[in-house]
Amino acid sequence: MSQSAFRHSVFSPHFTALICVAFACVVSMASAQPAIRAFLVFCDGYPGNYGGINTSVSTDGFIVRSLLEDNISEQGWGVSLEITEVSGESATADNVMRRFDAFSQQVGPEDTVFVHFSGHGVIKDQDTKEQFLQFCDLEMRSRKVWAEKIEALPVQLKILITDCCSSYPVKELAEGPEEINPWNSFYYLFRLHEGFVNITAASPGQDAYGTERGGFLTVNLASDMQRYKTWEQVFQRTETRVFDESSAEIRGLGDPSLQPQRPLAYGLGSLMFDRGNPDETVPERVKFILPDSNQRTIPEGELWEKGLYQLYFARNEIFARHGYDFSTPLLNYYFGDRFWYDRKPGFKSPNLSEVEIANVAAIRSIEKDKGGPFVPEERDLFIIGMTLEENRAYYDELYPDDSSSGTSNSPSGMAGPPDLLPYSSNEIVSRVAVQNLSLRNLSIARNEIFARHGYPFKGESLRQHFERKPYYQRKASATDPALSTIEEQNLWLIRKIERLKGGPYQWD
Repeated sequence: MSQSAFRHSVFSPHFTALICVAFACVVSMASAQPAIRAFLVFCDGYPGNYGGINTSVSTDGFIVRSLLEDNISEQGWGVSLEITEVSGESATADNVMRRFDAFSQQVGPEDTVFVHFSGHGVIKDQDTKEQFLQFCDLEMRSRKVWAEKIEALPVQLKILITDCCSSYPVKELAEGPEEINPWNSFYYLFRLHEGFVNITAASPGQDAYGTERGGFLTVNLASDMQRYKTWEQVFQRTETRVFDESSAEIRGLGDPSLQPQRPLAYGLGSLMFDRGNPDETVPERVKFILPDSNQRTIPEGELWEKGLYQLYFARNEIFARHGYDFSTPLLNYYFGDRFWYDRKPGFKSPNLSEVEIANVAAIRSIEKDKGGPFVPEERDLFIIGMTLEENRAYYDELYPDDSSSGTSNSPSGMAGPPDLLPYSSNEIVSRVAVQNLSLRNLSIARNEIFARHGYPFKGESLRQHFERKPYYQRKASATDPALSTIEEQNLWLIRKIERLKGGPYQWD
């Protein structure tokens, strides 16, 4: 095995770098209403040889933050989401534990605690098999001791997940082709469970694996948490895929001393309902992103805390209350699952109140400021070769609320249609954002990232498409642009969806 295949840990027999991941969401008791607070530790500031995992840890950070921000509905769930993050060189052992102790003082009986630690880790003694987490100052703390502190917290649900030991064999992480509905799944996982969810990436004595796209455990958990409603289902699916992926890695490395990675669950909590249908106990307000957007003007601060996907559904939620007949498959799928949605076939002209019109305008403004809006269409929007007028007609159909609210979104005056994923260089793109795109639009969305760097497209169709973009400045030397970690992650996801759909699209 070459030295570059693994990052070194002084205690590992293979000098394998260890990544440990932990999530934490805690709910404060400033009022009777519970809150979800995330305690996130990303050790991406290791010095010297230890820093080989820094990029992977940073990627874990993007994944975890996006997962929480995009899928937890504060107004809809009747909770608040507050994220405490420690990262870089400040993620020393003493500082992390000091901040966690202060963090722990804020919890209440209805709270959820979800701790995420990403960094090095090691088992010092093979006899005791006790795992230690290593921080950016290279000091270590016992995972067992930290888990005991978390388990002792007087809260409804506590979750500790550690993704330990990450090396860098070249491997694409698997993900199933199924449609996902993360908003429902997350409510079950975070609010309808009790006890202690305690998961680590590898059983005692084993290595764990990953790529610069993140640790195997983190990436697979992020996928499965969006699909399943119980931690038992999540873990069973993740465990199988991590074992299969690590087995493939070991075969590629050709080292007979290595073992496949098998995640270990010390506990998976339990649903708070022994029998019956939990759906019957879910409050009606949970089925909304903004339950009262038809009654009060939503402050900008509340909107800024939401991701582009929640903003998209929150905006269209206003129209759905009136029975608006959506043309987009995702909106039909999403609102069709809401008990309160009474679709009126052919109905496109809701009579919005002044409060609703103001909220639509405010949401659209925030979407624009965040680099959006989110475009989840399946059909070939902005088809190359269409006239600008034809593209505008498609764009207006996608955002029917604009004409009703008086906040036109038509790209009048633009040199070309807006990007499909205008925020893909600044935010992690959700699977939801791309799973319904056609192969043609997946190709366009992928190449939008390159176009922002001036990539010199050789194919005539793509070249003409991006020459209509005001931002596109062709650079002959930009054949291998320096992409950010976020851009690399989004390219990886789009390419994965293209493969699942039989792609990529072949341009003329």
